[in-house]
Amino acid sequence: MRKILKFYSGLNIYYKLIPFLALYVAIAVLFPKDEAFSDQKRYLWFANNLLHGYYSLPFPDINLWNGPGYPLFLAFFQFFKFPLVALRVLNAFLLYFSLVLSYKTIGLYCSTKRAFVFTILLAVYFPIFDSLRILMTECLTWFLVSLICYSFLSCYRQKKISLQFILLSAFSIAYLCMTKVIFGYVVTAMLVIAFFAYAMPLFRPFVKKLVLIFLAAFILCLPWLYYTYHLTGKPFYWSNSGSMSLYTMSSPFANESGQWHTEEQLAKNPNHAVFIDSISKLTPLLKDEAYKKQAVTNIKTHPAKYLTNIVSNIGQLLFFPSDLAPDTIFSYIPFVPNMFVFVCIVFTLSVSIFYYRRIPKEIIFLGIFILIYLGGSIFLTAYRRMFHITMPFWFFFFAYIFENLIAIKIRDKSSSQ
Repeated sequence: MRKILKFYSGLNIYYKLIPFLALYVAIAVLFPKDEAFSDQKRYLWFANNLLHGYYSLPFPDINLWNGPGYPLFLAFFQFFKFPLVALRVLNAFLLYFSLVLSYKTIGLYCSTKRAFVFTILLAVYFPIFDSLRILMTECLTWFLVSLICYSFLSCYRQKKISLQFILLSAFSIAYLCMTKVIFGYVVTAMLVIAFFAYAMPLFRPFVKKLVLIFLAAFILCLPWLYYTYHLTGKPFYWSNSGSMSLYTMSSPFANESGQWHTEEQLAKNPNHAVFIDSISKLTPLLKDEAYKKQAVTNIKTHPAKYLTNIVSNIGQLLFFPSDLAPDTIFSYIPFVPNMFVFVCIVFTLSVSIFYYRRIPKEIIFLGIFILIYLGGSIFLTAYRRMFHITMPFWFFFFAYIFENLIAIKIRDKSSSQ
């Protein structure tokens, strides 16, 4: 056994993580998920559109429900006629390479032993396993978050401005925006913060790279914003899915907590049937505007109820399954690891606030990026999978705090006497 352990410890990280790749592939192949409540068909439809030279249907029948990042990824493999099972196996490889990137990221600031331990903890974070079983954005997003952490922090570890890491960071952030359009707003917020900080001489040396990265990322997003403007005539138009989410989130009815439901379900709900019927024949763009207008009205009229829905939404983001999840004990299992992760987040963030001067500025910037995303998510209907995708950052952050700011020692029994 010692020889086996010694042999394993001497392996390259790519080989050390092979058992997890095998596990992920097995889950993806042997346990495909029911497509009834998934977005898989829509992503495949968009991917097929790209292969035929377009993305959305032309005006007025536009469909910009999600960004083109994941469909573009799928389209490449669909072009080579990959079967669905092979596309799911790609999820396994995305998670596997995410682990490699996480190990390398933690290793920038911590010992190799610490990096390996926290990489293994990330590898066994089983709530993400559910995403292996179907074609949705979570595995790709997990990979992109890992790549952002590695490239962004590596950029700051270089004494001089590294064009390689600037571009890699910007591309990975921009592709994340194309995959999860909410990050488009996060990038905009980060760009405002970066320019504001750059205007202050005290912070200028620290934010020069930040400005370059997020400015380049925003520029890389401009083709998508031009495309949506060309279709809709509206500037800075990322997607038309957020309005419906905001509408359900703003529900003022006592028996609803803001959870998202399909339009068909809303039409059968007495609380929403009249409104849904009134907009049922509108074009997608006008329907998008109607959802936003009614949501704003709901929030202004019932602000306390919206605040209550936000509190409920935080619980759904971190712990509880949505109404659309199967009502079984398995839907609640992620509560257990998420509870430990949440406690660690509260603890490590509290420590970092007290000792913020000892934390490298780039880690603070990256943390702000993640926190803006999570903070913005609670105002629209949220799901646990939106929280899951931030795990590569949090496990890096835990490793850094426990390596550099917190020392846990077991006292020798003799020393206490």
